[in-house]
Amino acid sequence: MPESHDISFHLLRPLWLLAVLPMLVMLGLVLRRQRPEVQWAGLIAPHLLRHLLVKPESRWRIQPAYLVATALAFAVVALSGPTWRRELPPFVEDKAPLMITLAVNSSMREQDVAPSRLERAKQKIRDLLSTRPGAKTGLVAYAGTAHLVMPLTDDRSVLEPFLAALAPGLMPADGKNVAAAVALAASSLATEALAGTILIVADDVSGVEEAWLRAAAGHNGLAILSVTPSPTGSSKLPDAVTVSVDGSDIRALQRRIETHFEAARTDQFGSRWQDEGYWLLLPVALLCLLWFRRGTTVQWVVLFLSLLHNAPAGAQDASGLRKLWLTLDQQGRLAFDRGDYAAAKTLFIDPMWRGLAAYRAYDFLAAAEAFQRVETPEGRFALGNAQAQNHAYQKAVEAYDEVLKAQPDNNAARTNRAIVLAALKKQEEKRRKQEEEGNNSPEEKADATRVDPEQKAGQRLRISPEDLTTAGAAEAWMREVQTSPADFLKLKFALQAAAPSPSPEGGR
Repeated sequence: MPESHDISFHLLRPLWLLAVLPMLVMLGLVLRRQRPEVQWAGLIAPHLLRHLLVKPESRWRIQPAYLVATALAFAVVALSGPTWRRELPPFVEDKAPLMITLAVNSSMREQDVAPSRLERAKQKIRDLLSTRPGAKTGLVAYAGTAHLVMPLTDDRSVLEPFLAALAPGLMPADGKNVAAAVALAASSLATEALAGTILIVADDVSGVEEAWLRAAAGHNGLAILSVTPSPTGSSKLPDAVTVSVDGSDIRALQRRIETHFEAARTDQFGSRWQDEGYWLLLPVALLCLLWFRRGTTVQWVVLFLSLLHNAPAGAQDASGLRKLWLTLDQQGRLAFDRGDYAAAKTLFIDPMWRGLAAYRAYDFLAAAEAFQRVETPEGRFALGNAQAQNHAYQKAVEAYDEVLKAQPDNNAARTNRAIVLAALKKQEEKRRKQEEEGNNSPEEKADATRVDPEQKAGQRLRISPEDLTTAGAAEAWMREVQTSPADFLKLKFALQAAAPSPSPEGGR
């Protein structure tokens, strides 16, 4: 989960930093003893020593003492317990749930925010979703009434077509009933283990009391994205963010969402911070590696930094380092041993191993091509197997014949040859039968076409508002009746508006 910028970095055991003071004193003493004037001070008079010393060309070098001090400094900081996030209890998702309430009233058609207020709101919602991969997000649309478009889901592709289809013409009644939308969003978040955030995306929510909105949101956080050219008058809530041409509004909303989630975790599971000092053990261990050889100098550090610089980013770091030390065949064998045959077949130079990897990856054409270059009985036998998998039975028989010519007692080749001959015979019989049927069967036409007079209309499909509230039901229903998302939403909203339900106060 992206960490909130509102939670400051701090140390769990800051008194350990006092250990840096004796370390600095020891470093100063060691560096002083290494100076020539100090080493010769007891043997040569001071007034002569300064004339006898020949100072070499000034060149700064990293001495072993510096490396020791650096490693100790990392160790001391690790012992001090650096932390910037709280521990998450087991079985609790490390993602902030979010319900978005989008205004789809007639004023959202205004084009004072290009291309229109509604389209800009949709663009910003998509931008926000792209920053929350794997996080649960739901969508509520409201005008005069509020309707659940999509419940909480971590699949962005399910939500996207319904978001794109939303338009004021789909809503049963025009208006700005934001209070009902917040209440509906809060009910969708009620089943979550932790409180989430309700984001209101609208051009105007100034007609509703802040206290009522926060009461409707319950223990969930509340944020607003104002889709107007000017922030004045659009909202009285302190969490309101005005839409911007860049991504600053999305970053601000993301910080608010994560802050609400962190606060909810603290309230429910306590405020224990997670000790992150163990991350510093890695640089300590790497620095210690430099002392296995005598006369260690800065060249080792430069080599290590160059390796890090040249290594690919992200998950490919390890493979980048392997390329520096392993041949392609060695890299292919590592991939083969871990079962990644698709990668192994592209790495191997040896044709036999390349063919084996391709065979294991079910790429029998590539396997046969590789085995063609192996002029040994083992290679011919593998070629026969690959050709048999490709249904090239005649070529497989020829390969097995070559093996039996070189090794007449090769029972495996003899057995496979018999199996392939049987398959080849069956294939020929099937082809011959199809040819005979094709030559003997005349063209036939239907005798008559009849229409059932009792079937006057299609089968009637009865649905209820409850049938249209889940993500899976929406997709399945649309697939069954072959309708568009807009038609589906219009029918859904009309059914929900017609169903008797208490209207929350505060809407207008």
